[in-house]
Amino acid sequence: MRIAGMRGVLPMVLAAAVGLSGCATYHARPLPASPDLGASPERLKVDAASLRVAPLKTIRIDASDGLTPLEVAVLAVLNNPDLEAKRRALGVNEAQVFMAGLLPDPQITTSMDKPISGPDHHTAYSFGAGLDLAGLLARSYNRRAARDTAKAADLNLLWSEWSVAQQARQFAETALADEARAAVLRQVLALAADRYARSAHALENHDVTLQTNAADLAVKLDAENQLFTATHDAQKARRDLNALLGLRADVALPLMPAPLGGVYDEASVQHALANLPERRPDLLALKAGYGAQDANVRKAILAQFPLNNIAANYAKDPAGTTTEGLALTLALPIFNGGRGDVRLQNATREQLRAEYQARLDQTDAEVRNAEREREGARSAVAVLSVDVPRLEALSRPALAAYDRRDIDSQTYLTLSQNVLSKRADLDDKTLAARLAEIALETALFLPPAESRAAP
Repeated sequence: MRIAGMRGVLPMVLAAAVGLSGCATYHARPLPASPDLGASPERLKVDAASLRVAPLKTIRIDASDGLTPLEVAVLAVLNNPDLEAKRRALGVNEAQVFMAGLLPDPQITTSMDKPISGPDHHTAYSFGAGLDLAGLLARSYNRRAARDTAKAADLNLLWSEWSVAQQARQFAETALADEARAAVLRQVLALAADRYARSAHALENHDVTLQTNAADLAVKLDAENQLFTATHDAQKARRDLNALLGLRADVALPLMPAPLGGVYDEASVQHALANLPERRPDLLALKAGYGAQDANVRKAILAQFPLNNIAANYAKDPAGTTTEGLALTLALPIFNGGRGDVRLQNATREQLRAEYQARLDQTDAEVRNAEREREGARSAVAVLSVDVPRLEALSRPALAAYDRRDIDSQTYLTLSQNVLSKRADLDDKTLAARLAEIALETALFLPPAESRAAP
């Protein structure tokens, strides 16, 4: 009796030992307690070997003479903290692919009953082995859905890398343009401040009128206001750029302007737009997500198959009778039948299809809008590039003419303010043209125009 009892317990002990041997163990992973922002540009990673964004692969980083907006774009991809977090998240998708490929574990059941009264004295025991047929049949669709989901996540990361790179270019271009404007305005302000100081001294000696002194002050205040705006905008662009690069806000990145490159013509834009669904990562990610959902639709349809589980049993009762058997678990599709899940998965697939169409439409609108913005800004720059230097040349003798009393204070004030306004307008339109070109390249997933001639 004791031996028979031990024989019944032995399968349960072995099953428990096998199960525990495959279990994972816990390891603590505390959260960070402080920011991890870089305190200097030397903190930045510059190894572009792992760079995956195709339009940036021709760009080489050489920080010896400063960083151009294109070089900053590459550094942003390599150092952005949010991108690093998204790269770590890919491990979750890889784990889901691994999990979806695993076969369902067989189910082992065992029991033992020892009689304590009655005519029968045999220790009863049973042993059964079952298999989840529903899980086995759904495995192929689970794997397909998981692979497509992982592919979509990887493509979305690639699009995020491209978007961050282009955003870094925009911040760098903005900072450089505003800093160049501030440098010009400092010279203008120095002249205006000197003129106002002399005017104020002349007013004390009653050599000029109060109106003349007020006009000089107005020019000085106008230059100060424009200088403050340009300096503020440049500093904000630098802070935003530092945040993208994972640097502290006070780090001074050595930026330098890049030589003006070419632009994409209308034929190139149309060609790129025509094959965009086969190239742009976010569109490819939506396609992969749609494929994953299509697999879920197929899985929901297959789940209506009524046979869910099959098991083989071996048992001995207290009377000593030994039996073998086969058990099937069937679901009768009377009330549910999986119809709700089929409808849900189909509705979700339709939603994803509509989202893909909406993204296509949005992309076309983005390209058209960037084209119009670029052409409008370039047309304005072409006109202002001729008129502003001419206006500045005409204004240079104005100060001397004002001193000689050949022109009055109102004429001098109007001319000075016009020069400042038109110069600011030219700077704004030049920056707008560059930002519109960046927006166009971003939407079309094209290499930066000035990098196409790179070796």
